[in-house]
Amino acid sequence: MDELGLDYLFHPRSIAIAGVSGDSTKFSPGQGFMQSLIDTGFEGKIYPVNPKGGEVSGSKIYPSVRDIPDRVDYVISAIPAPYTPQLVADCAAKGVRAIHFFTSGFSEIEDEEGQQLESEVLRVARQSGIRIIGPNCMGLYCPKTGLSFAVNFPEQSGFPKQNGPVGLIAQSGGNSIYCIREATTRGIYFSKVISYGNASDLNETDFLEYFTCDPETQIIALYIEGLKGGSRFATVLRRAAKVKPVIIFKAGTTESGTRAAASHTSAIAGSNIIWESFLKQAGAIQVHSVEEIVDIALLFLRMSPPKGRNTAIIGSGGGASVQSADDCLNAGLTLPVLPAQIRRKLKEIYGTEAGHIFGNPVDTLARPEMLLNTSRIIADCDQIDLLIIHVAFDTWGVIDGKDVIKPSIESLINLNNTLSKPMAVVLHSYATDEAKRLASEVHVRLREAGFPVYPSISRAASAINKFIQYQQWHQQS
Repeated sequence: MDELGLDYLFHPRSIAIAGVSGDSTKFSPGQGFMQSLIDTGFEGKIYPVNPKGGEVSGSKIYPSVRDIPDRVDYVISAIPAPYTPQLVADCAAKGVRAIHFFTSGFSEIEDEEGQQLESEVLRVARQSGIRIIGPNCMGLYCPKTGLSFAVNFPEQSGFPKQNGPVGLIAQSGGNSIYCIREATTRGIYFSKVISYGNASDLNETDFLEYFTCDPETQIIALYIEGLKGGSRFATVLRRAAKVKPVIIFKAGTTESGTRAAASHTSAIAGSNIIWESFLKQAGAIQVHSVEEIVDIALLFLRMSPPKGRNTAIIGSGGGASVQSADDCLNAGLTLPVLPAQIRRKLKEIYGTEAGHIFGNPVDTLARPEMLLNTSRIIADCDQIDLLIIHVAFDTWGVIDGKDVIKPSIESLINLNNTLSKPMAVVLHSYATDEAKRLASEVHVRLREAGFPVYPSISRAASAINKFIQYQQWHQQS
């Protein structure tokens, strides 16, 4: 067990970046890494390295890592692959503990030269006790210590400085960036993110073992293209899933995906059927997209576990009601018919005006002020375990406008604080610019109030069903 043996990776006191140019008119990955560290608030020393020397952003550029007069804990390599053996030798002489290779051009290019180069770099590193992250990856993001790799966003200030409870392990640098951005827009923040690429040394199992022990990580998410050691991964995953939710997106499960994984990170992928069976037995949650990682993480942070799958949908639009019923049933949730006494009570309040549907889903005729009473009545029903509130802004925005919608949302927030049943909200459609603007404001407000918010019924239902499956597995294990 790791027992935080890799914790030093996230707490370097000094970082050298090989491949920083002194030419301020040209943007380079090395400069991007340097700026991202500055923007995220890294408080240690940063040493730019380039054989040409010079200066960048007021900092001296050293010809090599050996020439840096002080201790160096961690090195980021943004230089061409053929120069990396010398860099590793310099790091060994300097006593560096870890190197992150953003550099590509190793085993992922599927030729003998690249594979030999990766093997040589690994051999020298191991002789010197240096751990390698990568090659061909974005490296580490840890907002608490200021580590970041927002190199693809030079026009922005970098990733969020706010830390959170989710730890992400991603073989793909692009998907790690996308997941951070997607999660941030929905109010989810990270303890640590690891993009590990080819995994020549440290791999997904090492980092999973670390996150299992990490007190700052409450939820573990993985994007994997292939495994370096299947049996050890299985053992570590079973142990991790017993103490924390583990959400896994495994790509490369088709023939075409396997070929793509091999050329991307030199990964060896496997059958989806085998993966599904294995993950189910281990207690992990299998997903099929980055968005689904975020969808499910949201529930662990913002929804108490429902007692069962009996769901009530409250919203607007007859056609949408029919579709939402199909979406829930296809996802594995159940939509029981509301008891007769509940239907009678709703009819007494709203009458028989055209457009109302008092079955399940419940159509409130696009009147948001009806949400409060309807939600309270249905939440008191013993046959219902959870509520999904369906808000179609293109309808509500046109008919009632923001002065009605926002107070209704505030009432819903107040109601949710008194309910014993969990509730999720779906905001979608957004047919006009005004509806989009209003929906964005409402999303922020609901997010601040602690609601899990989704763009569609199907995504909400799928996430909730997998959330319930995990709770049931955890209770039985």
